[in-house]
Amino acid sequence: MKTKSRTEAKKLAKAYSYNKEYADVPVYIIYCNRSEKYYVDTNSLIQSWERLIGYCINGVFTPEKQNNNIKK
Repeated sequence: MKTKSRTEAKKLAKAYSYNKEYADVPVYIIYCNRSEKYYVDTNSLIQSWERLIGYCINGVFTPEKQNNNIKK
């Protein structure tokens, strides 16, 4: 699923993670620089133009730690 906002993506990931099909499975939130959209998926494969925002497991959101050594 893709969304336009980070808040909407977090809500969607949390809803998916409560689903019995996705119990104990991480639901990832990924931001795409090209499309400027957020993607919610269980596949953690990230392309070079994408960035992992965080993930939900059983309704608990865990933000991805940012590497301070990367220049923006």
